[in-house]
Amino acid sequence: MCEEQHDHDHHHGSNSNSNSDGDQRPPSRRGILRWGMAAAPVAVGLTAMAWPDRATAEATTASGGGAFYRTVRGDTLRGIAGRYLGSEQRWAELYRLNRDVLDAHGGEPSPGLRLALPESPDGAATRSFAPLPATAKPLPVPPEGYRLDRIGDTFYAVTAGGTQAAFLVTRTGVVVIDAPPSLAEALPAAIRRVTDRKVTHLVYSHDHADHTANASAFGDVIRIAHTATAERIKASRDPGRPMPTVTFTDSHRLDVGGERLLLSYPGPNHETGNILVHAPRQRAAMMVDVVMPGWAPFRAWGTADSVPGVLRAHDQLAAMDLDTYIGGHVHRLGTKKDIEISREFVRDLWSETGKAIAATDMGPFFGKVEAGNNWAGFDLYLQAVADKVEPVIHRKWLGRLGAVDVFTRENALTVALSHIVDAPQDL
Repeated sequence: MCEEQHDHDHHHGSNSNSNSDGDQRPPSRRGILRWGMAAAPVAVGLTAMAWPDRATAEATTASGGGAFYRTVRGDTLRGIAGRYLGSEQRWAELYRLNRDVLDAHGGEPSPGLRLALPESPDGAATRSFAPLPATAKPLPVPPEGYRLDRIGDTFYAVTAGGTQAAFLVTRTGVVVIDAPPSLAEALPAAIRRVTDRKVTHLVYSHDHADHTANASAFGDVIRIAHTATAERIKASRDPGRPMPTVTFTDSHRLDVGGERLLLSYPGPNHETGNILVHAPRQRAAMMVDVVMPGWAPFRAWGTADSVPGVLRAHDQLAAMDLDTYIGGHVHRLGTKKDIEISREFVRDLWSETGKAIAATDMGPFFGKVEAGNNWAGFDLYLQAVADKVEPVIHRKWLGRLGAVDVFTRENALTVALSHIVDAPQDL
């Protein structure tokens, strides 16, 4: 791994994350409660591990002006970043700059390596990010200020500022899917470019305001949503999101003016009530906030109501016979390949997190905090799990998807909790 597995323990005074008896099973719900109740009665003081060589280790400026650091025994990427870059969070930046050197030594900062240090203006604790791969870069925006993509002969997607909506033109009117406030001008303008027919139907993909809070602008139309979305919209009391007039629980076939949309609910995923919209004749589908074409997931697994549900939704999308996918965000539409790559990523993150849980003994972390502070002990444990997962995902996925370096740690924490509390047996 490019970030050593014992980095977290180095900072908190433990030398091992493994069970003494070699048990690699993930903790059960009962085990979590047992550790919480039986935490050490006296908090253990946190001591830094002393490395004899560290006192002589220094960052050096090369003759060409570039700073570098010569590693010594016990170094960690986080430790180097904290001492010389102003923030431990810059370890990923340090890794990217020295990836070839580190990977040649198993990803570890073993003694004697010459690591280049990224520049940091005025020594400030700044953070830089990995460059976006070509598949994640923004596409040119026409003078109208939005992109209008035609899908088949009657289906369209509108993209502006990283947000998307869609509409279907029929003989008797227009069916709009989502009404994002950020597209308040672009979406009606795009519809007018294509047709003079009125909007007669509006489909709520789910209830989140960034996708639906401009629905009232379309006036008195037929509004369709899952029953759970209707309940959430009712609770929001938002005049921008009027109540649906038609609801369904499992599936709904929408036939309008010679065109058809198939609406289905795969179960809780990004949001309870978040639906899949399939345009079979156009070989297209729209499911919002699940697959982000060319990108790693947003923070907290896209604020998912159900992490296992997001994986299951990926499975369902990957099984569909499609050409075009609309994900609700990012800069472009997706393809079947984008779905498959996203599925590979989320499965990989799920799998690597499961391995890290199995390899990390929870018990010792409760002995490092004040007796009874279960939140703190559990946080130390989760951070140790993330310490194992984050560098592996970085090594495998940086350059393949956009923003892998931004939210992977937070997503690993989210996935770890799901492994423990959801404990799905089908994944």
